[in-house]
Amino acid sequence: MRAVVALLLLLTACAGPEVDPGSTAAPTTTRPPVITTTQPAELPVEIQDCTAPQVGFSPLCEAYELAQEWHMDRPIDPDALAEAAITGLTEFTTTATELAPRTLFCAIPDPAFTSMCELLADRVDESAIPVADAIEAALETMASTGLEQFTYYVPPELVGSYRSNGVVGGVGILLDATDAAGSKCVRITAACPLQIVFVLDDNPGAAAGLLAGDRITAVDGTPVDDQGFTDVATRIAGDETGTVTLDVERDGAALSYTIERSGLTVPTVEIDIPSPGIGYMRIPDFEEDIGGLVYDGLAQLRAEPIDRLVLDLRDNPGGYIDSAIDVASEFIAGGVVVETVGPEQDFRYEASEGGLATDLEIKVLVNAGTASAAEILAEALRDRRGAEVIGEQTFGKNAVQIAFELNNGGEFNVAVARWLSPNGTSVAGTGVLPDRETRLPADMSTADLTAVAFDR
Repeated sequence: MRAVVALLLLLTACAGPEVDPGSTAAPTTTRPPVITTTQPAELPVEIQDCTAPQVGFSPLCEAYELAQEWHMDRPIDPDALAEAAITGLTEFTTTATELAPRTLFCAIPDPAFTSMCELLADRVDESAIPVADAIEAALETMASTGLEQFTYYVPPELVGSYRSNGVVGGVGILLDATDAAGSKCVRITAACPLQIVFVLDDNPGAAAGLLAGDRITAVDGTPVDDQGFTDVATRIAGDETGTVTLDVERDGAALSYTIERSGLTVPTVEIDIPSPGIGYMRIPDFEEDIGGLVYDGLAQLRAEPIDRLVLDLRDNPGGYIDSAIDVASEFIAGGVVVETVGPEQDFRYEASEGGLATDLEIKVLVNAGTASAAEILAEALRDRRGAEVIGEQTFGKNAVQIAFELNNGGEFNVAVARWLSPNGTSVAGTGVLPDRETRLPADMSTADLTAVAFDR
């Protein structure tokens, strides 16, 4: 077993052939060939704590500390995190090399990670892999498979491409991996396939021909089976440039799409008055600017004599909880919108007074792409306003995340709490269950949607 202490390497020279000191004969100058076999020297390892880690180990140390301090299931078992990190290090492949250090100073957040240092030293010995890249691979797997699906690490070069609401940048798709029981999976398997939930209109994935329901089987020729969910999503996103090839299964057929990535085109709030007295509003997400856009849209609608509203949350992947509260305040006259539940403290978010649409009869449209903050709003409107929810079972994201920036420029997204509706409903495993289940195709007109919503 490798000694995990700082070692001093001693070099010894081989002596020449022995000569009888009593002999007067000169030593022979013709020597038989000598065949020497050598064993590669083990790389000395010094285990350190995370007080002042080497640069390459800093992200692992920071992420571990953040998970233990903030994660909704804290404290996290160090052995489980270490096992996941070792898996990531074992599976890490690269053609890059670097000069091995004389001593590997391996900073770890807990003694459970000691075996990871031994494995890292072996791999550096054998293949001269870059230490920082290897530790980053260990961190990615520690986050994506050692914790639940909504906690993940994003490398510096990909920050911004895999968004907090789950939309894959560069392509414009929302992904899910769910088993037969409805549980979210952190690793993709045959029993938990990677599926496209929705495709964002007017973006590369839609232009290439991807469809909701497609199952992704390979990325750039590499099968996704047994890969971490977030690892695959970030590989698809890339840095939003270049191309990515996705192999998919659709209705039993195997298809392949090569997609030219680009920055995403994000839709804005859409409004209409498709029938007398009935307004229509589609909210595409819950990014920081959405509260003002919804206010402006409602102001335009209220300039007309409407008393009913169809609120379309289909394919809305969510976003910031504060934005969801801002929007909910336009429809709910004060009181609880959502409650977050954490290991140490619960918190109630309440609507502000003075909303523009607190008197309207509301119908809410949802589908499988309705997620996170959009689910919060749908449940709040049902609980607080008696709104009828129409459509299909939603995504089922009941986690509240915080994105922490790491010193290396990467991002560690941590699920810090679960949320409940005002009446105590959780969407975990089920999503929002509609009051009236019906399929609402993406190409339905606002007039047709209004007719379905109000049974006309």
